[in-house]
Amino acid sequence: MKQEASGKCYELILNYNCNARCGFCSQGDFDKSLNAPFDAIARNIYSAYKNGYRRLGFTGGEPLIRPDILKAIALGKSVGFRFIRVQTNGIKLADPAFCRALVKAGLTFCKFSFTTDKAADHDALVGVPGALKKALAGLENLRKLKVRLGTNILVNRLNYKRLPEIIKFYLGRGITNFVIIYPVYNGAMADNAKKLGVSLPECEPCFEEAVRTMEAAGLPREILFLNAPPCFLKGREKLAIGLDHFNTLVTDPLGGRTDLDANADAAKVKGKPCRTCALNKKCRGADEHYIANFGWAGFKPVKKTGAVKKAPASGRVYLSDNEKCLVEILRLKAGASTKEVLALSRNIVLCRDCSDGNAVLTSAASLISKGMVKSSFESGIYRWSLAKPYAELKKWL
Repeated sequence: MKQEASGKCYELILNYNCNARCGFCSQGDFDKSLNAPFDAIARNIYSAYKNGYRRLGFTGGEPLIRPDILKAIALGKSVGFRFIRVQTNGIKLADPAFCRALVKAGLTFCKFSFTTDKAADHDALVGVPGALKKALAGLENLRKLKVRLGTNILVNRLNYKRLPEIIKFYLGRGITNFVIIYPVYNGAMADNAKKLGVSLPECEPCFEEAVRTMEAAGLPREILFLNAPPCFLKGREKLAIGLDHFNTLVTDPLGGRTDLDANADAAKVKGKPCRTCALNKKCRGADEHYIANFGWAGFKPVKKTGAVKKAPASGRVYLSDNEKCLVEILRLKAGASTKEVLALSRNIVLCRDCSDGNAVLTSAASLISKGMVKSSFESGIYRWSLAKPYAELKKWL
């Protein structure tokens, strides 16, 4: 069991209360008074690590409004978790001292919920004046502390046409990992479906442009789509989250546990277009609430997967988290072997997965193509060094 769980994430929903009032929140009907007691959080953290989980996530509601969040993160670190993530709207992160405390406690990855790059639209969507300004300040605070950064972008009527521009905005601010989330029409999003909802066929060309933007930035694997059926990602179906395993166990404030893979088919339905789709056996279908709102219009069976060629990198390119990590490691030790890179990565939180040599080889090959790393082969061992002075590469980090 331990070996099977090692690549999985143990996700704790700490609370349902929040310091924002998002018009798209799918948890709008949840009891906001529910908060997981700390002793239960502690038991879950200990049991998760004992059972082989090595990735720990905290979410809500808004997990950062809990007064014991630093204590929970620190416990995760002390137990042995090297990957500790929080999912946040970022409002609390405008305080630099709080950001430093989070990183000191053991935070390694912050997943923001940015909806757009326009303050007026973002603040209206989350229901808090000044929310984007505060979250962007938090983003910069954590970037300076060299914590891994990512964002979810919830697709809605106000932002779907501007996904490429939004991605470019956040690429320029240090985020190189994106999850585009198509909404689930529950809670507040169900109430605001007519105002904020947009159909999948309307989104499809914008999804394609978003992917092309990431491909042009040299980050073709750093964008994924949640709740978007793969038939709306023509030629790039593998970017749809859910075709493979989620590998996540979620515990709610009442102690209930949900294996996302075991429950992935809940609220999913299949229609006539699914019958002849090449992905029918892997795809779980469409959300039943989406079908109730928009029907099956625009759904077309996939005949052949991966049929579209990736857009070539052009203009300014960016570095993935693993690539950033390798640059930092080679700053410490020129001519490092794969084994040495893996050992040094334990002291750097930027990487997504330096658990094996394949991740190192992939990152090194990409950095060589970008002219930032050079390699040598001595006595059957590959060694890597920076191809340029670190001061020149620092702007990419």
